[in-house]
Amino acid sequence: MSSDENARPRVPTVGGDPREGVDVDEPSGKTWFRDLDEAVIEADRCIQCGTCVAACPSDSIGIDEIEERPTLVSMCTGCSRCWDFCPRSGLRYERLADIESADRPADVGRTVAARAHSDATAAAGQDGGAVTALLGELLDAGEIDAALVATESDDQPLKGEAYLATSRADLREAAGSSYNQTMQLGRLHELLDEADLDDPDVAVVGTPCVIEGAAALERYELRDEASPIALRIALMCTRNFEYDRLRSILVDHGVDLEAVDGLDVTEGDLIATDADGEVLLEESVDAFDTAGLDGCAECADFVGETADISVGNVGSPDEYTTVVVRSERGADAWATGSDGLETLPLDETESLDRLADWNERRARDGLPREFDREGALSIAYREHREAYDGTDCEPEPLNPARVYQYEEWC
Repeated sequence: MSSDENARPRVPTVGGDPREGVDVDEPSGKTWFRDLDEAVIEADRCIQCGTCVAACPSDSIGIDEIEERPTLVSMCTGCSRCWDFCPRSGLRYERLADIESADRPADVGRTVAARAHSDATAAAGQDGGAVTALLGELLDAGEIDAALVATESDDQPLKGEAYLATSRADLREAAGSSYNQTMQLGRLHELLDEADLDDPDVAVVGTPCVIEGAAALERYELRDEASPIALRIALMCTRNFEYDRLRSILVDHGVDLEAVDGLDVTEGDLIATDADGEVLLEESVDAFDTAGLDGCAECADFVGETADISVGNVGSPDEYTTVVVRSERGADAWATGSDGLETLPLDETESLDRLADWNERRARDGLPREFDREGALSIAYREHREAYDGTDCEPEPLNPARVYQYEEWC
C-alpha cells in the first residue's frame, strides 16, 4: 500500500478487532464504521436518525445513551452498510427520492388540510391532531399493528424519546411534536422485541431524514426477515435541535422548562406554551441556530419526498395539518384512516412550495458534494472525502457484496 497521505489506513481501528496492530491490507471496497464515525459523527454532522444502527447486520453499532449518537459496541465487519445507508455519507438521498417517485402512479397525489374529528385528539395533538387520528384509525382497522413515534421523556422536560404506540391511548399519550431527534430507526427492532409483536406492520413517523433512511432500509431489506415498515409518514422540517443546547437557550431566555407544555415552529418563530395555551416564549427560530444539528443544513428535503404521506403546518388554517399523500400505499392508508378526520381542500400550495424551494436552495448552496438527482445512489468514501476534505483520492473498487444497490457507486 502506498505511503501517500491520502491512502486509507491498512488496519481498521475498531473496538475488539483481533487484527488491531497487525499489518494487513484491508479487503477492497469495504468501508468501516470508523470511516462513518470520522466523517459524520465526530464531524458533528450526525442527524441522529439511527439508520446506521438499523442497517448493521451484525448489531455491531449501538447507541451512546448519554450523547445520543451511534457508537461501536462490537467488532465491525466492514460490510459498509452503515456508510451506504447514512443520509449524510453514502446515501445520495435526492437520488433515492427520484427512484421512489418513479415507482408511484401519477394519479395518487393529493394535498388537503385536516384535523381530528375528536376534540380530545385534536387538543392532544399538534395542529389539530391529524396524524394521531389517522394512525388511530389505521390501528383500529388492523392496517398497522404499531406506530414508531416520539414521546416526551419522563425525566427530562421537552426531550423526545422513541416510542412504539400500539393503541389509541398510546398515540394520545405521545401526541405533539418533539424538536430533537430520537435515533428512532436504531431503536425500532429493540422496541418491537419488547412489544412481542408477531410479524408486525409498523408505521414510522419522523423527519425527512429519518424517512429517507426508512425508505432505503425497506427497499433493500437488509435483514433476513421482511421489513416491518408498512407506512412512512414524514414531518415537514427545515431543522432539528440538539436537546441539551436547545434546553440551554430556552433557560437563558427565562423559560421554566417544567412549565412548558408544547413547542411549535410557526412562520419562522419558535413558540413555547404552557398547559393553558399561554405563550411563555415567542422568538425567531434564528435565535436558536446554535442549537440546530449541523447536518440539517445539508438537507434539501423539507417535505419528505420519500414518504408515503407528508404532514406539516405550512399552508393550512390554524389548528389544521397540511397532508400530502404521495404514494399508492399512502393513498390506501388515507382512504382507510381519513374517516376520523375533518378535511378541507387545499388547491393553493404556494406557501408550501415556496418554503420547499427555499430549503433546497439553502442546502444546495452549503452542500460540499454535488447535489445530483440523476447521480449514483451511493457515494463512495473517497468521493465523499474529496468533496468534504478536499482530498484528491483514487476511486475505490466496487465491493461485489453490495448486491442491494441499483447502481454502481463510483
